Amino acid sequence: MKKLFLIIFLSIFSLGIAQKKKKGTSKTKAVAEKETVIIYTLEEAESSSEPRIIAGFIKQNPGHEKNDALKRRLMNIIMADNSIEAKPTIKPLSKSKVEKIVSNNELNKGKDLAVNRSSSEKNVNLTSAGSSKKSEPSEHAKKTASMLSHIFNHDPNDKEAYINIKNKSKCNLIVKISGNKYYNVDVPARGQNFIMVDKGEYVLTTQVCDAKYSSLKKIQRDIQIELNVAD
Repeated sequence: MKKLFLIIFLSIFSLGIAQKKKKGTSKTKAVAEKETVIIYTLEEAESSSEPRIIAGFIKQNPGHEKNDALKRRLMNIIMADNSIEAKPTIKPLSKSKVEKIVSNNELNKGKDLAVNRSSSEKNVNLTSAGSSKKSEPSEHAKKTASMLSHIFNHDPNDKEAYINIKNKSKCNLIVKISGNKYYNVDVPARGQNFIMVDKGEYVLTTQVCDAKYSSLKKIQRDIQIELNVAD
């Protein structure tokens, strides 16, 4: 009798373990997605070193009392990123070019950016050691200039929008954006990156750690997409 109970007990125990393993192996990870319209706060604008965030706050809050100080800070960040010391073999954006991008909009009419006008007209052309050949602006400088022009653009018929992708996971991402045009965006772990795209419908695909992500998006305005592995 004892042997019979032992056999029944072992059978039930083994069956329970097998079902638990089966259940565990069939479970797949999912991606947690959060899509929002981008709203910039004063706290973000004052603490961030990203031109996109500072310019975005100025655009969304045209009458704010701290806009003049933020414009000066925006100029300083852009020019520091294109300084001779930072990139000795790259031709930076001139101050006049940056000033034109920032000031050529309705928010800045009648206001000074407190920039030295005489120095702003100077284009600094840098060359490699031992060579007189001019270098082209870096891709980062071109991307920054394009982004600022877009943010300060008041044309409702603007054909571009940008997608900011915030990666909350511990894994690096390569987000593929497929539509009439194709884009790839590298997003570091617990970091973010943005890309300008033509407005339209796109399929966004990536793999967040071990979880696959695919989503159809109709991009008609600037948006932020936050990705993470679901709990």
